[in-house]
Amino acid sequence: MDFEKQVKEELIGLTEGQQTEFAWHCAVRALPFLGSNGHFDFWTNRNKRYHLNNVFFALDITVYLHLTGSLSDKGSKIVTRIDEMATNAIKHAYLPTLKELEDDIDVDLNTNLKAYLDASYALNTIVNAFRAVLSSRPIKSAYLTAIAAQNTNNNLAPIILEEINQINNNNKPAITSKSYDEVWENFQQALKNEGCEYWGKLYQDIFDKNFEYDWDELERRVNVPGEIRRKGAAAVGKYLEELAKGAKRLNEARIIILGEKGSGKTCIARKLKDPNAEMTTPEESTPGVDTSLWKLKDDNINVRIWDFAGHTVTHAVHQFFLSERSLYILVYDSRTEMRNRLDYWLDHMENYGGNSEAIILVNKRDKHKIEIPINTLKENYRIAGLYFFDIGTETKKLQRFREVVARYINNNPSWEKQQIPESYYKVKDNLEKLFNKKEKQQGTEHISKTKFLEIARKHKVDDPENLLIDLHFLGISLWYNDMEKYDTLVLNPEWISEGVYKIINWVHNESSHDITLECFAEVFKKDRKRFPKSKDEFLFDLIKHYELAYETAQGKQLIIPHLLKEDQPVRLPEFHLATSLKMKYEANRILPPNTISRFIVRHNEQIKRENDHFLIWKYGVILQDGKGSEAMVREVDRSINVSVKGTDRTNFISKIRDTLNDIFESYKSQRPELSYKVVDESKPRRQELWLPEQEIATLNKRNKPYYDYRTDTNIPMKPTVVNYNITHYHISVSGGEVGVIGGDGQIDRSMTFNFQNCNIELQANLNDLAQRLTKQGNQDDVEELKETANTLKEVKDVKDKEEIREKGIVNRLKHIVEDLGDEESGLHKAVKGIRNGVSIAQDIAKEYNKIAQWLALPQVPEPFLKNE
Repeated sequence: MDFEKQVKEELIGLTEGQQTEFAWHCAVRALPFLGSNGHFDFWTNRNKRYHLNNVFFALDITVYLHLTGSLSDKGSKIVTRIDEMATNAIKHAYLPTLKELEDDIDVDLNTNLKAYLDASYALNTIVNAFRAVLSSRPIKSAYLTAIAAQNTNNNLAPIILEEINQINNNNKPAITSKSYDEVWENFQQALKNEGCEYWGKLYQDIFDKNFEYDWDELERRVNVPGEIRRKGAAAVGKYLEELAKGAKRLNEARIIILGEKGSGKTCIARKLKDPNAEMTTPEESTPGVDTSLWKLKDDNINVRIWDFAGHTVTHAVHQFFLSERSLYILVYDSRTEMRNRLDYWLDHMENYGGNSEAIILVNKRDKHKIEIPINTLKENYRIAGLYFFDIGTETKKLQRFREVVARYINNNPSWEKQQIPESYYKVKDNLEKLFNKKEKQQGTEHISKTKFLEIARKHKVDDPENLLIDLHFLGISLWYNDMEKYDTLVLNPEWISEGVYKIINWVHNESSHDITLECFAEVFKKDRKRFPKSKDEFLFDLIKHYELAYETAQGKQLIIPHLLKEDQPVRLPEFHLATSLKMKYEANRILPPNTISRFIVRHNEQIKRENDHFLIWKYGVILQDGKGSEAMVREVDRSINVSVKGTDRTNFISKIRDTLNDIFESYKSQRPELSYKVVDESKPRRQELWLPEQEIATLNKRNKPYYDYRTDTNIPMKPTVVNYNITHYHISVSGGEVGVIGGDGQIDRSMTFNFQNCNIELQANLNDLAQRLTKQGNQDDVEELKETANTLKEVKDVKDKEEIREKGIVNRLKHIVEDLGDEESGLHKAVKGIRNGVSIAQDIAKEYNKIAQWLALPQVPEPFLKNE
């Protein structure tokens, strides 16, 4: 009996829990092959530790969820949060394609090919193990895990089969690291080269102890703060080594209050801390951000409350002070605010808050009852609660609200299980004593690095430089490596936020968009003690660091793009249909307010100048690359539109795309859909044809044209792919897919299903068949084929299977496939009479059956026909 068949039969005898245990064992066994040649050079140096951390985290989550029970049995926030974090880890733990490796000047493909293939199979194994633990029926994923592990190394086949038998008998089969020969040593050396000795010791210990896990250590790894995790596997390992020496709960929580000017934000900020605090007066207004400390004495938690200004001019600045692991309170004025502003603030939270949740507080100031569609909002946003009361008069409701917020903070896993090394905690405590909010005038808001190192040595910190960065990521103190020359460690983040807001507000009040360093004397003239002249250059460069402004060529002058005039210049360059490339990012929500301004900052040296004026405005810019190409990039409603012309237009639009992709990746929300104006070299077009990037890439990869029903033509995708340099294919976890790059340099979909790819394939085949029938003069079935293809085209963002069922697409497709196989139907007879009709019909049936299988519906026999 062959290996695959035997594994399938043996797995049936295991319980679901045993199947997930088996899948995890397979993944751990395959892991050493990730570094089989003693390196991870298939990843760029910048990304190695990042991807390694994602791999290790996915393995930890797999065993964590296995040990705590299936995900479906748990409704707790901790499991939900971990599921999301691990899914994101799998999404980003990918290998480059072979094409990307060929293009990487630092990678020798000949020496790296075997390492690349070994890593590809190992990663397949880990992905399937992760899928097994998330599945309510893990047997298929467990089976695929075994196949992938065996592909990694044929010597694992007998071990895998023996393991199933041992697990079935409640035994744990033994396999030592020695059985891997040089692979194990190479794996350990590769980890050592990346500063990841912690992980090498961990997996050595797992093999030595026969897959037994230290539960406390596992929980510590799972709950490492995301801010530290993003630094990569080496940083996480060092953090965990410090935790092992002694740990304390990180007793810091953050509340961020957002809303329009005058909605009551400052009132609720005061009354959370003290319910008897005075209400604000109409004249009072937060100029930028106010922070206060609310001590939950019973729970020993320091809650930092951040009250953000509602002025529109400050919204673009919010991004740098909003954060993850926070509770957002959105204050909504029931008398004056438009309903869409609530969506605006929720989008604000989603872009920067990661997995954070919001409590919506409707400040009810009169008897008018405003309706909030809370169930609809919960479909799109993370909302922990909705409350209606007058902040100033309804004291009992206010008190209940304070209790709800305190309980949320105390029980939320973002703070409940967060630990930091004891030495870190002592340093943090020491820094807090230097800056005492109650004695603000006597406290210290920033210190030198030398002073910090003295404090770190005093508390016996082994690696003070690493601690400096960790505290920055945790938001406890702020240190900017690229601004080290200023020797400024900020103990109070409000000092930075208030300083930046003062500068932005001063420029706005001057009805300007620029400021010189000399103007800082005027900005801070009433507060020079707090913002001395010696810190002017630090704040000047900090604004550049946050991409709020760029410095002019003459120096010491900042241009703040989001304060520019909204109207575009009178004359803009023309980008003719036949000679220009165009792309657009379309979002289904309002774009973050700083998107286009960040783009302008990054490309400021390329801004076109005409008649002593730069072609730039609040929502757009004209660029020149210095090689004869020109571009217009502008924000229109919920999209970023890009047009490029000139001799080097492909290279120019590629660089613009890289910048925009990087900006969108920095937001926590989903990236807008990227579409391109199709390049049709066959004939001039009178109107533009736009297609999504994924559709263009998929059609081109499968060597299929796009059928344009408006002009009744097939358009090959190769010219579009070449002109726009579309060479990257990203892994997706949307639409039901979790895929990895396989050994042939393409995404391995043998274990996955992606509705969108299936959708695109069906559209192409249905349109192709309709076109061939039209040329044969057969119009009876053409309309149904075209209508079905157009309906599929409308389904862009599929959220769940139920949505597909509701569209009625499946029944329509089923009817077509059944007719193709019915010898008495007109469609069957017509297809038999056209060239390649049979193969197209069979392709349609195959794609339909993939969807049917995914939806757990009966499949339809493929129409095995013979052409006449």
